[in-house]
Amino acid sequence: MATMDPKLTEVSQFFARFKAALTRNDFDACNNLLSHLKVMLTEFESLPPLFEETTNAIHELSLARDIYEHAVILSVKMEDQDAFERDFFQLKPYYTDVGNKIPQSPQEYPILGLNLLRLLVQNRIAEFHTELELLPSTALENPCIKHAVELEQSFMEGAYNRVLNARQTVPHETFVYFMDLLAKTVRSILSGR
Repeated sequence: MATMDPKLTEVSQFFARFKAALTRNDFDACNNLLSHLKVMLTEFESLPPLFEETTNAIHELSLARDIYEHAVILSVKMEDQDAFERDFFQLKPYYTDVGNKIPQSPQEYPILGLNLLRLLVQNRIAEFHTELELLPSTALENPCIKHAVELEQSFMEGAYNRVLNARQTVPHETFVYFMDLLAKTVRSILSGR
């Protein structure tokens, strides 16, 4: 068995501490560890924008993707939409540019669905549709993507009761934050009538 690269071991250990802090909802520790992790990731040549073929490339790419996925989850837990957008754009190349080099993440569709929901909440409908068009047609069968698409359709049709009721059937617990924001928007539309 090959010995693990010391940098890879160090990043993995920091990431384990970050995940533990995230489980505890210790956001200060999470932000501190995440800042260190992002700096540490810059030392991996296999990551964007270089994409060099290193001996540990698959492991490095998978680890970096997992870190950015957890960063997105942290931003939702902290209800920080700016951090969500920043972390999502750092994560996206791991889905689009190297998705064929590493095993698919179970978090990919929940996070892509979250991003669609964020765009809907922010009334960025053109970007919502652009992101949707970039997804493979099979993605529309995923409950997380399907949920966001159905919400957008209900919202555009003015079927606000369906939008409000959709919170009860969120496909992933991370959706609740954006669903609550969408519900506020709907209630302000309804009260403005």
